[in-house]
Amino acid sequence: MKKVFTPFRVGLLVIGALVILFGFLSFSKKGGMEEDEAVEVHAFFKDASGLGRKSRVQIAGIPVGEIVGIDLVGLRAKVTIRIKKEIGVRRNASLTKRSESLLGDYMIDLAPGTEDQPPLKNGEEIKAVLDAPGMEAVMGSLQLIAQDVQQVTQALRNVLGGEKGQASLETIVANLTTLTSSLDKTVRDSSERLDDILANVNGISGDIRKITAKEQDSISSIVQNLDTISRDVRDVIATVKRMVGENEGDVQGSVTSVKETLQKLDRTLGNVEEVTQKIKDGKGPVGALVSNERLGQKLSDTIEDVSDFAGRLTGMELELGVRTDYLVNQGAAKIFVSGRLMPKPDKYYLIEAVDDPRGSVETILVQNNPPGAGEPALQKQIRTKESLKFSAQFAKRYSFLTLRLGIIESTGGAGLDVNIPIKFFYYSRWLEDALVIKVDAFNFSVEHLTLPRIRATVRFTPFEHVYVNVGIDDALNATNRDALTNKLVSGRDFFVGAGVYFTDSDLKSLLPLLPSP
Repeated sequence: MKKVFTPFRVGLLVIGALVILFGFLSFSKKGGMEEDEAVEVHAFFKDASGLGRKSRVQIAGIPVGEIVGIDLVGLRAKVTIRIKKEIGVRRNASLTKRSESLLGDYMIDLAPGTEDQPPLKNGEEIKAVLDAPGMEAVMGSLQLIAQDVQQVTQALRNVLGGEKGQASLETIVANLTTLTSSLDKTVRDSSERLDDILANVNGISGDIRKITAKEQDSISSIVQNLDTISRDVRDVIATVKRMVGENEGDVQGSVTSVKETLQKLDRTLGNVEEVTQKIKDGKGPVGALVSNERLGQKLSDTIEDVSDFAGRLTGMELELGVRTDYLVNQGAAKIFVSGRLMPKPDKYYLIEAVDDPRGSVETILVQNNPPGAGEPALQKQIRTKESLKFSAQFAKRYSFLTLRLGIIESTGGAGLDVNIPIKFFYYSRWLEDALVIKVDAFNFSVEHLTLPRIRATVRFTPFEHVYVNVGIDDALNATNRDALTNKLVSGRDFFVGAGVYFTDSDLKSLLPLLPSP
């Protein structure tokens, strides 16, 4: 009879699991926001690229709504969004489209507005939509800059023009002839060094050509900009020439200054030759980066990886907690010490150490020789021993449901949390996680259990950092105790308990209050 009844119970358990899975998939496909708990409004965007149905609408990184439709109205995109009623979207609310990742996905940031404005109703429009400035605004700014430059050059032309400039032109030409003779002598003296420098520059240019081969489009744009700048500079130089005509004495003094500058330039060229030769030979960190393109790419990839890892690490939140449950049938306390790492608001990792008075159960074989009357020679005995159990779970939240998978008390298992929001009279807002119903299923393959171990817990958080809970453990199996220690091996047991938890920010605020040594 037991061989027939056990598969029947396993079949019922499988059917129940399939029903729960079908309900969860239906809920995930439908979405976590119903029409009666949200307000549906719309806004017009000039550019809705990257947005789609189910795209998130968030405040301070926390999802508060989603996009339910995008339509083209005239030359603008009409984006319909559904937002939780408890947010209280006002008439002066604003929306901002923001990039979510490097893959081109976008989300919408919501500023709900101020309380002095009336709330929005279904079908109304959010008029304040912040778009990134386009090229039209940039070109308008450049046009204003060009007008300012034109006014400056006109002012210079009025100041520098005059009859004295024409009269001093011959003197300026004579001074320039002397200057060119000095430059020619300096160049001849430094010709050999210049040849070596040009050879080094030629080698560096080859390396630069490889680096810039991938940036042809950008370089073409830069050349066009330089051409435009050169025409403007030509006009400025013409104006400067007229200014020099009126200041002949200053130009003569400038010639002497140019000679001294050329001597400094000669010494500088020697230093540049030495540095460029080392870079060409691949000496030093800069030479290695320039000559070894693979090393430079690896350095760039390493910096990006370190930056990404640091960003993820600083964005995580750590929560530490301690909980104690009193088991009624066992007559003992069960202690939990947990740490929860939350990289995102809808995802976390749970690591837990459990001191369970049931301990670990093991089955041993005892051989009686000779056996007693009517007893087999080889008997199985179930014994318990003290041991510390561990849990490690991954959790993902979907609206008010949270799924957990991993290890529960040193065995494989799964869990489901139902978060019910509650509003207290001493709080002005709804608390989403004030009341939580938790269901855990584990110990699927333990030999002494007929059915998996099912635990149901109701957790209530009346104040921040403090919560109480009550529930039932091992609800499906029959009661079985250890014959030697009278400890509960399996079977239904009720419990009641309480716990506290702190986040890393809470711990940082408490550190200054601790006594210093």
